Amino acid sequence: MELRVLRYFLAVAETESVTAAARQVHIAQPSLSRQLSALERDLGVSLFARRPGSLTLNAAGRRFRPIAQDLVRRAEQAAETMVAVGRGEGAALTVVAAPSTVAYLLAPFMAGAAAGPALRDAIQEEPNKVFDTLMRSDADLGLSTTPAPAPLETAFLGRTPVIAQVPADHPWSGRTAITLAELVTEPLILMTRSNAARLVVDEAVSRTGLTPAGVTETGSSAFAQALAAAGRGVCLVTDGARFGLEELIVDTPDGPLTVPLYAGWDASHYARSSIHALVDGLRAFCDRHMRRFPGL
Repeated sequence: MELRVLRYFLAVAETESVTAAARQVHIAQPSLSRQLSALERDLGVSLFARRPGSLTLNAAGRRFRPIAQDLVRRAEQAAETMVAVGRGEGAALTVVAAPSTVAYLLAPFMAGAAAGPALRDAIQEEPNKVFDTLMRSDADLGLSTTPAPAPLETAFLGRTPVIAQVPADHPWSGRTAITLAELVTEPLILMTRSNAARLVVDEAVSRTGLTPAGVTETGSSAFAQALAAAGRGVCLVTDGARFGLEELIVDTPDGPLTVPLYAGWDASHYARSSIHALVDGLRAFCDRHMRRFPGL
């Protein structure tokens, strides 16, 4: 399966016309038709519903289209990267991380990065799937709440606080911190148990033998904050405040509630020097971020 044939297929899928696609990819129409037929023979399925004057993707074609797009994209990225390496330029890196890490670490880091390692893209993934995505070579660097498994190289970046958030009319408004004992007297809005912040809260409550007054679970940190803003309880998330909520550090007998953050990458990656520079930059950014919160 050749990349040029995949490009021919994508052109026909876009234009729904062999004639228009042939003009787009600068090839004779009969040749494009032959290439398309050969692709369908190789795959063992028809990809188009053929009608007079047009071709539209059938079910198999619709399934194949994103695969073809991904293969072409990867090839183009590989070519761009190797050209940059040949010129001695820094590699443009793709990072995979949880949505909250992308929103509140990577995006602000990139916005302030006038110079330094270039980030091409950020892929959002559940924390427990980050390093699986990395090992499929879909990204160059992974960020998660657990160390990267072997054979990946890993580094500790820092800790991010699990913040209690309350509306401005809450009795705790104006405070900067609360104790865990105070926290459990309120209805709590927590993430589901696959979330690292939730696990940290559960472990802290278990160690102290406390029992929350009540718990509401949600899989969305934004919705947790919306519930808190509506007066349904105190939400505990690692995201920055939304909806006018105020942020409070949660003090426990073992220190403030925080979640660790680790980076992971392939130690033999061709752009390891760029990855190391990016990891150093993210570690410094994490440190500055933590200074926003008194006592951390």
